[in-house]
Amino acid sequence: MAVKNTLKQLLLLLLLSTSGAINAQELLAVGTSFSQIFEQKSNGEYSGLGVDILNRFAEQQKVVIHYQIAPWRRAQAMVERGQADILIGPYISEARQKVLAFSSLAFYRDEIVFYARTNNPTTWDGTYDNIHGLRIGKMQGWSYGYRFNERTKTLTINEFADLKSGIERLSRGDLDLLATNVRNTQAVLSQIKIPQAITPIMPVIDIQDGFMAFPKYQKFQPLQQHFDQFLQAMYDSGELAKLAKIRGVTIPSSALID
Repeated sequence: MAVKNTLKQLLLLLLLSTSGAINAQELLAVGTSFSQIFEQKSNGEYSGLGVDILNRFAEQQKVVIHYQIAPWRRAQAMVERGQADILIGPYISEARQKVLAFSSLAFYRDEIVFYARTNNPTTWDGTYDNIHGLRIGKMQGWSYGYRFNERTKTLTINEFADLKSGIERLSRGDLDLLATNVRNTQAVLSQIKIPQAITPIMPVIDIQDGFMAFPKYQKFQPLQQHFDQFLQAMYDSGELAKLAKIRGVTIPSSALID
């Protein structure tokens, strides 16, 4: 009887030790073009902090990660359906948590702000009542936080599929304000010419952290668990902070080197 119990315990330990293994030899990571987070160079090479992290993760796990850039909504849908393994860089929200499994830690941080034309000051002081009647732009599929979503329900909102279009419309005077993040917006502004200068205005709308996300299916849980352990180790060692500094990306304060 004792022998049988011992065999059962050994079998259970074997199952537990192998249940968390990543079975796939190749993974697909998707996202849209996020400056300094996930980009594709002219030579086809992918770069950014998200790629830096995942390449190191792939090396540790002895898997190959393929990358694909797609429109943001399509990229999210691919991971929701299990057609891709990893979504690079989404902000967390209640709606997204229903369909995606987020990493336990974020790997970057953004300031969400309003941009306005430099020669057209507004009354924005953090009070949404003061911008009632203004023409406001935002990006399709982006998460702006619960407060922004609730307080702008009665405001005039124009949505844009790409940030360049929103910037150009704001600069031409077709919008009064554009809600966006500083990191992506400054990158686009450095690449295009616009009629009138635009600038971020304070106070910030919100602070949003960016995560990796995975399909919310049981078979993807080992992948998420392994990644969570890996990212925690990057936090603890200070490697994430070093990589972020090289890329010029802000990270959550808990990931900073003491």
